[in-house]
Formats: sequence, C-alpha cells, structure tokens
Amino acid sequence: MSYILGLTGSIATGKSTVAKLFLSAGIPVVDADLGARAVVLPGAPGLADIIEHFGEAYLLSDGTLDRKRLGALIFSDREKRKELDVLLKERINDWIQAEKERYISEGHNLIVLDIPLLYEGGYEDSCDAVMVVYVPEELQVQRLMSRNHLDADEATRRMQSQLSIEKKKELADFVIDNSGTIEETKKQVNDWLLKHRTV
Repeated sequence: MSYILGLTGSIATGKSTVAKLFLSAGIPVVDADLGARAVVLPGAPGLADIIEHFGEAYLLSDGTLDRKRLGALIFSDREKRKELDVLLKERINDWIQAEKERYISEGHNLIVLDIPLLYEGGYEDSCDAVMVVYVPEELQVQRLMSRNHLDADEATRRMQSQLSIEKKKELADFVIDNSGTIEETKKQVNDWLLKHRTV
C-alpha cells in the first residue's frame, strides 16, 4: 500500500526546494503545477475553457496561453481568480489522480503530491498526511519581493490570495522550517525520510 504525502506551503516559502529534495532521494513527486500547465496546452480543453470565458485577449499569437496577462488579472481580482479555479479545478484534479495512480501501480511505497493550493482545494482528504514548508510571514514577504521583483503591496496581495502560511502550519501533520540554510532544510527532509520512507 502506497503512503501518500501531501506537500504544500505558500508562495515563496520554499515548497519547490523541498519537492526537489524528495526527487533527489528517488521519491516520485506529482507536481500539480505541471498538471495546471498540461491542461491549458494548445488543443487542451482547459485552454478552450479559458478563452471562451475570459476572451481571446488571453491567447498569444502562437496559440499558447498568455500567462503573464492572466496572472495579472487573477491576482488583482478575487472573483476572477475563483472563476478560473472553477474552470480548471476538475481537470487538474483528474491529472493529479491519474499520475498518483500510475505511481501506485508501479509499486512505490511513498508518493508525494506537490500541491500549492492543497488546503484551498480540499486535497488533504486524499493524502495520508500533509507536510507544510514554512517560513515566517515577514521572511515570506522579503523572499517574494526579491524573487519576483515586486513591491511590498503587490507581494502582500499575492500572499493574501492563499490561505496564510500560519494557518497551514497549524493544519499540518509535519512542518519543514525553511527559514534557515538549505543544509538545515535538507536535514529535516532526510530525518523525516529515515522515519517514514517505509511506512
């Protein structure tokens, strides 16, 4: 029986770093961001849904989605973000579940579901446990401003589009504190694997 670990965090807390540590340890990772991209590729039904709902202005000349323009819209308008979630949620979920089942059929003991909006999307119910990658909100703002070249207002607005990292920390079964060095984060992941890899 495969053990399903949900992996989440909030924007700029370092979830992708921890996902890479699992991958480097040979653990299969289902990356929801890849699923979100797959369902809006040219010719995919998800892209057709977006264009029908939001208009052809969100299509680039090569037939691909204008991610920058769509991102600017949904981060500035909560209702538009909800509309996009409704359009794509089921398609992304189907992709995640198909990938999970593929790894289960291959006989992996541990499978990680890397889902940024895990709690927001209700995915915790399909996991045996949830790991949250955490940094304090003050550090989260600093990292987001630096990484995405944003001012404090824009960084805060993007953070507020998700459940707060403090709330996710409270809900978590396991917490990886990523406020220190990469070596400290790696040690926490390796320690967790020593205890849980063969659960």
